[in-house]
Amino acid sequence: MVSVIVELRNQRAALQAAINQSSLLLAERRAERRTERRAERRLAVADDEELVEDTGSSALTEERARVAAGPAGKLLLTFVNRIRLDFATTWVSHVRRLKMTNWLVGATDVKALRSLRRSGVPCFSMRTRLPEGEWDWGSPSFKALGQHKVELIHRALRWGLEVVITDVDALVLREPFAYMARWPDAGFLTTSDHLSNTSGAADGGLEDRSATGPGSAFNIGFMMFRKSAMPLVEEWRRRLRQDPNGRWDQGEFGTLVRRGGLRFSPPPAAAAATAGTAAAAAATAAAPSRGLFWGYGGTVAGGVLPAALFCGGHHFFVSQLAQRSGWPPYSIHTTFQYGGAPGKRHRLREAMVWEDPPEYYDPPGGLLTFEPDAPARLVAPPGGMSTEGHAALMRHQLRAIRGALALASTLGRRLVLPPLTCGLDKYWAPLSDAGVIPGAPRWAVPIARCPLDHLLNPAELRPSADAHVREFSLLANPRLPAAMRAAAAAPHATPLQPRGGAAELARLRAVTARVLHVPNLAATATADDAWSRAGGGGGGLLTAAEWAAFERRFASLQGGWCCAPPRDRRRGMPHNVGFHILRV
Repeated sequence: MVSVIVELRNQRAALQAAINQSSLLLAERRAERRTERRAERRLAVADDEELVEDTGSSALTEERARVAAGPAGKLLLTFVNRIRLDFATTWVSHVRRLKMTNWLVGATDVKALRSLRRSGVPCFSMRTRLPEGEWDWGSPSFKALGQHKVELIHRALRWGLEVVITDVDALVLREPFAYMARWPDAGFLTTSDHLSNTSGAADGGLEDRSATGPGSAFNIGFMMFRKSAMPLVEEWRRRLRQDPNGRWDQGEFGTLVRRGGLRFSPPPAAAAATAGTAAAAAATAAAPSRGLFWGYGGTVAGGVLPAALFCGGHHFFVSQLAQRSGWPPYSIHTTFQYGGAPGKRHRLREAMVWEDPPEYYDPPGGLLTFEPDAPARLVAPPGGMSTEGHAALMRHQLRAIRGALALASTLGRRLVLPPLTCGLDKYWAPLSDAGVIPGAPRWAVPIARCPLDHLLNPAELRPSADAHVREFSLLANPRLPAAMRAAAAAPHATPLQPRGGAAELARLRAVTARVLHVPNLAATATADDAWSRAGGGGGGLLTAAEWAAFERRFASLQGGWCCAPPRDRRRGMPHNVGFHILRV
C-alpha cells in the first residue's frame, strides 16, 4: 500500500511538473508574441512613415478634405483594408461611373494605402493598428474599427463639411447628395435594418415612424451627417474611445439617438430657441410630414432613408423592393447574408454590380450552362410551403447543380449556376409563420433569383468560387466582352446522353464553343443521378476516377438553412436543415 501511495505521489508530482512546464512555455510564448506584436507595430509605423516620406503626406487633413469636397463642401468617404481591396475597386468604379470627384478612400493599413495609390485612387491613411485580415463580425477588431469611422465623421463636421460615409460593401449607385438636399434641416440621415419600405413613392419620402421603433435597428453602413449633428457625434466618439474594443459603433449610435425618445415634431426647447424665425416655422411644418424626427434628447434632427432606395441585403436580394418597384437604388449594402466576404462578392456579382476583369467572363475551358428546374409542385405545394417543403425544393435544385458541377468540372469548364427559387426565407432566428424574417413582407416568398448562400456557402468553394462557378446572371452582364456576348447569344446546344460513358464525354470534350449548353441536364440529374456515377445502371457517364476526383474537389461544399417557423416546429419539423453537394 505504501508503495502505491508513493507511486501516486510521484505521478502527481510529475503531472504538476508537466503542468508547470506547460504554463511556463505558454507564458514564454505569450511574452514572445507580445514582443512580436510590438515589433510589428514598430515596423508598421516605420513603414507608414517611410511611405509618407516617399510619397508626401498621406493623412486626411482639413486642406485635403476641403479640396476633395469642392465648393459645395460635400464629401463622400469609405475605407478598406488590404484583404478587401477588391471591394474598394468595385466601390470606386461606381463613383467614377457617376462622374463624382468629391470622394476619398481611407486605408486602414500600409499595404492597402500603397495598393490604392498605385491604382490611382484618391486615398489617405487612417493610421490604425487594425489587422490586415478578416474583421469578423463582433470581434474586437470589428468593434475597434468603429472609433476610426466616427473619427472621420467628427473631422469632417469640425471642418464644416457635409459628409456621406459608407462601408466598402455598401456600393454607391446614384449620386446621393442631391437626395439628401431634400432635407436641409436634417443633422443626419441613416439606413436601417427595418425590413419593409414605408415611404410609399418612388424617390419619395423617408421611412415613417414605424421604421424607427425599438424592433428596427439603424444601420450605419450608409449615413449622411451635417454640422448640426456635432453634439451627437462628439458623445458617440467619446463613448467609443472609452472602450474601443468592447463598444459597437452601431449599437452606441442607436442608444444615443433614442435617448429621451424620438419625437416627430420639434421639441419645445428647439422651437423656443428659434421662435418667430422662418427656420422654426419650416422645421415645425416639415419634421412630422417629411419623416424627420428629433433624437438625442430632442436636440438633433434625423431620419431613416427609404429601404427601397438605400437597400440592405434583405431589401435588395430577398424581398427585392427596388426591383419590384422598378426604382434604381442609390445604394446596395450586403447585409443579411450567410457567406462572409465570398458570399458578399457572389451576391454583388448576381446583381451585376461587381467589378471583375474581362478574363473573368471568358475563363479557360469555357462555360457550361443548363436550364434550371424548379417544378411548380415543389414551389407551391398543396397545403402551402413548410420547412419540409422548402427542404425538398432546395434538394431538388441541389441535385441538378451536383450533376452539372460534376460534368462541368470534368470537362474543365466553369458552371454558370442556375437562378435558385427558395420556398422560405433564411435567418439566424425563427422565421414568422409566413415564412419570412419577422417584419419582412409576406409576399417576399417564394423568392425568385434567390441568393446562392441560402443553399450553399460560396466560401466552401475551394480555393474560390471563381475557380469553379459563375453567377446565374453572368451572360446578361453588360460587362461581358463582345466576343463572349456573341458566344452566349449562340451557344453550342446539345442534349446529354446520360448512359453514353466515355464516348459521350469525349464528344462533349470535343466541343470548342465558349458556351456549351446542355438543356436536359437538370431533368436528367434530378430524375436519376446514377447517370453520373461510374457503374450506374447501364454504365455511368463518369469513370470511377472522374467521380472520385469530383468528390475530392467539392468535399467541403455545403450550406444550411434556418430557422423553422413556430407552426412547423409544433408539427415536429426540424429547426434547421443542412445541405451538402455530395449528400442529396
